[in-house]
This record gives sequence, structure tokens and C-alpha cells, in this order.
Amino acid sequence: MKRNCSPIAFLHAGIVLAAAGAVWAEPVEFRAESSDGSQLVGAPAALDGETLTLDTAEGPVPLPMAELMTLSALNPDPPPGDEPAVWVRLTDGSKLAAAQWTLDGAAGRVTLLDGREVEVPRRAIESVRFQGAAEAIAEQWAQMVDGSHDGDVVVVLSDDHLDFLRGIIRGVTEESVAFEMDGDVLPIRRARLFGIVLLRPAGRELPSAVCQIVDNTGSQWSVRSLALAGDGELQWTTPAGTFVSQPLASVVDIDFSAGRVVYLADLEPHSVDWQPFFPMDKELPSRREFFRPRSNRGLESDVLELDGVQYERGLAMHSRTEVVYRLPGEMARLRATAGIDDRVRPLGNVLLLIRGDGKTLFEGTLTGTDPPVELDLDITGVRRLSILCDFGEGMDIADHLNLCDLRVIQ
Repeated sequence: MKRNCSPIAFLHAGIVLAAAGAVWAEPVEFRAESSDGSQLVGAPAALDGETLTLDTAEGPVPLPMAELMTLSALNPDPPPGDEPAVWVRLTDGSKLAAAQWTLDGAAGRVTLLDGREVEVPRRAIESVRFQGAAEAIAEQWAQMVDGSHDGDVVVVLSDDHLDFLRGIIRGVTEESVAFEMDGDVLPIRRARLFGIVLLRPAGRELPSAVCQIVDNTGSQWSVRSLALAGDGELQWTTPAGTFVSQPLASVVDIDFSAGRVVYLADLEPHSVDWQPFFPMDKELPSRREFFRPRSNRGLESDVLELDGVQYERGLAMHSRTEVVYRLPGEMARLRATAGIDDRVRPLGNVLLLIRGDGKTLFEGTLTGTDPPVELDLDITGVRRLSILCDFGEGMDIADHLNLCDLRVIQ
């Protein structure tokens, strides 16, 4: 995924730019991806409100923060050997894979898999799960966590479903949960519980996250402020107020998208219209279903593939299909890799027409003998985006068009 975050967002989020120009004894190299798809490898050397400087093999290279989408570590520390014993979800969306969690009144403490301890206040905790879960149980748990409750909830696994009781969590030790119900405080062994869901106070609004950090323990942190310390520590504060300090070498990925990149296959289209080359007097629903567009997969396969490269995201279309989207917010660019799916090449011949608010942005013929085309279109001010895969010179034979990594960018 390609991501972005402007320098204004960094400054307004209160990011502390510490130790600019610091160099560490064992540099951690990152791959920086920019909004134009270019990549650069180097060790972070300096950071200010507008520029990240990487020490590369060719020397220091400044990268405009407005064009930076992601930083991915090439040589992070290996993950700890222990499996998570506790999964903690914060109210800001952070998801922590942990070795231990305790609660003493309003004060909570999370022990991460690498042994580091993080103070997490009760008001920042949404739920804690003590057991792993099969897919069906995980879905029940997610519905329970996202549901509305008028008290704290303790959850137990009964056969193939989850049951719960409402009350008040008074405290949590490594062995038990103090649970008040009907005026009585009951000690419940943690081993008996699947998890707990804490009451969320109404009306509390959190600051926006400017990026997300994934560390080598598998934890995912929402971040509202970030600092680079001189001792090689990366420090951040989550929107819920949790402060974290970890070695830069433990960071796997920093995602600056923060809603600035939208993959169209993840959106519900405003309309979809498919017209067959040979119409029938009465169109069969099964035929229409067969030729419908596919999101994040090929028309006849679980993956999108162009020129030997497989893509996880994108849109697959058959001629003649028009898909219309209402774009969210103010977007500036549309980017994609377009071509005929490898599975049908060298067959396939389509006309691709992309319009923004009725204005033609791209028009071209794509065939199974051509290499993929890189699309980079200006969509400033566009609200209604239309993508048409039309018949080419081969009727509709093998007209399997893939629009890989189809996305719009602020």
C-alpha cells in the first residue's frame, strides 16, 4: 500500500522533532515509498516538519514529507519468540499483542511480548481478550466488543458460543478478575474467562491519528504524536493518551495514509452497468452475476495478475462494464496499473475510458499483447468518477481487464 501524510498534519498533531541529524551506531534501514510510486532505501538521519533525510549508499537524500506514504524497515529486530497471551484493544483502535495485563483501579499496565511495560489507563482500554478464537467465535467477539453496553462485561466461552455478564470490573491481577455484580464482588479466575469489555464513557472524542505503527511483536499502534529520540528510541503517544518508547529497530512499518489514500475496490460503487456483446431477450441473473466486476481478485482467480506480478488490491472488469464512484472528500490523483489479466493473454482487447464529472481523463486501447499501463491522472475537484471497460476489436473474447492498486490520493 502506498501512503501519505502532509507536514501540516505532522505539526498540528504535535509531533516532536527531536534529535534531527542523529546517527545511530547500528543504523536501521527503511524503504521509503513516495506517492508517485518511487522507492528509496536508507537509514533515517534527520526529520523536520517538511523533510525526512535518509542516509543512503549515495549519501544523504531529503524526502518531502508531503510525498511520503510509508516507511518499511528492511532489517528490524526479529519478533519475540513467545506467543501472545493477552490481546488488548484501546479505544483509539490500537491493538496490542501482549504477555500480560493488569488493572488496579484506574491504572492499567500492559506487558508487551518483548518485556517492555506500558502504562495504559482504564479509560483508554476498550477490551481485553485472554484466549485465541476460531473464526466463528472471533466474529461473535467482535460484535460483542462493538455493541452497546451499560456496564462492564465479562465473557466466557460456552461450547461454540460466547456468554456474558454485566457488572463492574474492580480490578484485574495476573490470576483473577474482581467483578462486582448486584453489590457483591466476586473473584473470577482469569483462566475461566474468554475476555472482558469495559464500559466506554459517552461523549469522549479522541484526537485524530496521523499514522499507524506496526512493531515486531505484531502490535498495531494508532499514533497522534511522534518523536525520534537521540538514543535510537522512537517515541509516540496514541490518541487515547498512551505513551510508548521503543527502539527504532523494533518498528516494522509506519503508515502515513490516515485516510489520504482510498482504494476504490473497497468502496461501494454508486452504480454498476454491464451490457453483453450478444444480448438475450431475457437476461439471466446468473449470467449477469458471472460477468460482474470483482473487487480485490481476478474475474476467474483469487488474485489479480499482470506481467507476472500479483496484486492484493484492485478491480477486475469484463467488457462492456461501467462502474461509477462518488469520491470521498477532496482527492488529487488517481493511480493504477492497468492491463489484460495474464491468464488470458495474448488474447483480450478493450477500450478503457475514465471520466471525471463527465470530462475524459483517460482513453486508450489495452490488449493482451501490450505491457501494463501505469495510470496517473489528475482528479482535482472530481466528485463523480466513471470507469468504462468497453468492447475492443475482438468482440468480448478474453476481455479481462485488471486495474491493479486502483486508488485515489489526496
